[in-house]
Amino acid sequence: MTAAHWIFLAVIATLGHAMAGLWFLALRNEWQICQRTIYALPIRWRQQRRELINSIHSPIHAVLLLGFLLAGFFRGGGALSLVITLVATAVWAEIWHYTSHRAMHIKALHWIHAEHHRSRLNTPFTAISFSFSEKLIFDLGMLVPLAAVDLFVPVSFIGVALWYIGYLVINSFSHANFEFRPAGYNNHLGTVLTTTTYHALHHSRYTGNYGLGTRVLDRLFGTEWPDYEELYPQITEHQKPLIGLREKAGDG
Repeated sequence: MTAAHWIFLAVIATLGHAMAGLWFLALRNEWQICQRTIYALPIRWRQQRRELINSIHSPIHAVLLLGFLLAGFFRGGGALSLVITLVATAVWAEIWHYTSHRAMHIKALHWIHAEHHRSRLNTPFTAISFSFSEKLIFDLGMLVPLAAVDLFVPVSFIGVALWYIGYLVINSFSHANFEFRPAGYNNHLGTVLTTTTYHALHHSRYTGNYGLGTRVLDRLFGTEWPDYEELYPQITEHQKPLIGLREKAGDG
C-alpha cells in the first residue's frame, strides 16, 4: 500500500458527502448555478435528515475497494493498464448499473432499492441516500467481475479508483434539483449522455430513465421517457420548472 492508494481511498470515502455539502451551500446561498430549477417544490428537512442518516455507510465503496486491494487484486501498473481499466470499468458500470437498477424495480427485488426511492424530489443529499444492501450489491457487482478479469489480465487500481471518483461526481450531479448543462446540450453531447433533468424524471415518476451516465441502454430497451426532450428546454432555455411530480410535457 502506497500513499497514493490511501489518498485515492480517502477521496472515494468522502467525495459524496463533500459534493452534497457543496450543493447544500449552493442552494442555501442561492448561487447562480441553482437558477434552473427542475422541480419548484419545497424540500423538507425531514427528508434531508433521513438521507443523511442513510449516508453513514457511504464509505463502503472505499472499504470494499481496500479489501480487494489487500487481497492482492488490482496491482496492474503502467499508463496502458490504467487507460484500459478505466474504459473497461466505465463500460461495465453502465451495463451493470442499468441491469441492476432496472431489476430492482421488479416487485420481488424492490426492497433493495426502496429506501433510495423514498426521495421523489431530489435534494443535495439524495445522491448518498441508499440502503446498505443496495450499496453492497452495486459495489460487489462492480468489483467481483473486475477481480475475475484480474486473474488473467492485470487490472489497475488507479483506473478503478478514477472510475469511482467519476461515478461519485456523476451520481451527485444527477441527483441535484437544478440543471447544470446548457440549453442546447441535447443537440450534441446530450444525444448520448444523461443530464440532471433526465434522472430527476426517474425519481419523480419512479420508473424509466434507468441509465447511469448515458441514454444508450434506455433507448435500446425502450425505457426512456418520451417527453424528456421536450421538458429539457422548458427547464433550461425557458427556465420554467415543473410544479408537480407527475407533471408531463404539455400539462402546463
